Amino acid sequence: METNRNVFVIAQKEFADNVGSSKFIMLMLAFTVVVFSKSYLLGIQAEYDIFSRFVDVAQIIALFLPFIGITLGFDAMSKERESGSLNVLLTHPLYRDTIIAGKTLGAMITLALVVFVSIIAVVGTMLVTSGAELSSLMLNRFLIFAILTYLYLSIFMAIGILSSIVTKNARNSLIYNIAVWLVLCIAFGMIFTTTASIITGHKPLDLDDNDHFLEVNADIQKLSPGHHYAMTVSGLPDLSWLGISSERPNVRGIFDTEYTLEQWWGELWINVLVLFITPVFLLIMAFLTFLRQDITKNMG
Repeated sequence: METNRNVFVIAQKEFADNVGSSKFIMLMLAFTVVVFSKSYLLGIQAEYDIFSRFVDVAQIIALFLPFIGITLGFDAMSKERESGSLNVLLTHPLYRDTIIAGKTLGAMITLALVVFVSIIAVVGTMLVTSGAELSSLMLNRFLIFAILTYLYLSIFMAIGILSSIVTKNARNSLIYNIAVWLVLCIAFGMIFTTTASIITGHKPLDLDDNDHFLEVNADIQKLSPGHHYAMTVSGLPDLSWLGISSERPNVRGIFDTEYTLEQWWGELWINVLVLFITPVFLLIMAFLTFLRQDITKNMG
């Protein structure tokens, strides 16, 4: 019981530090303004079908919100190590697993707040501007969308936490995480379309006999968490820029109301499973790495 209490005490402190930090507040404000503006414009155009416009908002979330997940994780452990507070914590009756569990829980709670605020801003703005009524159908699908978004962003938060453990300082961790974000979210389509083109020797814009190119490109896309998120929320294989793919599921994401949720799950459950397993695996790796790490060395 004492260990559990310590975990929640550390989580509470981590949550307070996160929501009170200037970098988090600035990022959250900037993102909220962008999403609010986009949602307002789409809501005006949506008329009766609010779902048809939600893919554009999902693209903004897929491309830019992972950076907030990174912000929550990139210095989770490195800031404690650099300030010397990690050694101080370990002089108290605290185990390493208690510390990493508390800090991870605090980051997860903060991320849940981010997703909640974002979804409320998007849905509220689009409902008000479009004049649509919130039905049980909408509510169920918005709730699932929020869960999918949380799982997707958890991947980047977990990458950030793992990076904060294995790198020497917060600056290096931030640089590495920005590189990961740029590759997996912003330039993923362009990079891996080019990679598939090199592997197959086929030009992306050449539409003749391009089945092998499209097959290789579709396989490479599965390496990105953005692919699995895009498939589940929009039915598109990629929401990054300049991506090419022939993969098109029958169900066009969670907002395709022509199909039931059971049909959506039946076709896209593998993508949902990847979104769930990936952050769990990364957090386990972070836990094991921290437990085995020699933190008495000068990591600065």
